[in-house]
Amino acid sequence: MSKTKEAVLAWLDKSDGWLCSRGILRGAQWSLVTSGKVSKLYAGKLYRGHPQYRTHFGLTPYEPSSRNIAHDVRDTMPIPDCAVDIYQSEDVFEHVPYADIPAIFDEVFRILKPSGLFRLSLPDYRSDVLADRTLRDTSGKFIFDPVGGGQYIDGQVIHGGHLWFPTYEKVLNLFEGSRFASGGKVQFLHYITEQNRPVLNDIDYSLGFVRRTPDHDSRAMSPRRPLSIVVDAVKL
Repeated sequence: MSKTKEAVLAWLDKSDGWLCSRGILRGAQWSLVTSGKVSKLYAGKLYRGHPQYRTHFGLTPYEPSSRNIAHDVRDTMPIPDCAVDIYQSEDVFEHVPYADIPAIFDEVFRILKPSGLFRLSLPDYRSDVLADRTLRDTSGKFIFDPVGGGQYIDGQVIHGGHLWFPTYEKVLNLFEGSRFASGGKVQFLHYITEQNRPVLNDIDYSLGFVRRTPDHDSRAMSPRRPLSIVVDAVKL
């Protein structure tokens, strides 16, 4: 995408949000889901440059717009059970306290239709790209990723940074503690094992584009290796 096109899309996004905030444009509402007009949701704000912009509706507590519903992913969604075909989250839940995530997974399970898909991607902190940039304490434990936003002050990550550092085992534990364990099928598509072995299964990007994979991110193309933990969880 050219710089000029990026600038135009960014201006349109900003204008959209401004017009919605003043009631000139109508912001996206949950009624679009309850009426059946929208069946694909995306955790996080969607911009016009995102591939999902034409297929999904975003969920964000910051500057909702005509394509983004005002919602904090930690809250329950005011829609019926079995209302959504696809719920995607890309690089969002690492900003949420780990202890809060099982309830979010259960809420995603609730709103998915039978055979509905929860596509999750999170940064894989066994990736050399991420591990090399992340600060550690004296024992070698990760404490702060300066590229992930926020600040590290007085031993705490604040202002929106990464609150935990995903690995295969941590994410598996979340799914095993959720309703997907008994009522779903969970497939890990990309990840790095505890033995540092890369696992790279094919991803059907027509179901939800994932930016930070070796298919799209040059940092992980050569050698080809996971950059994100990518999971497809289907509600049975």
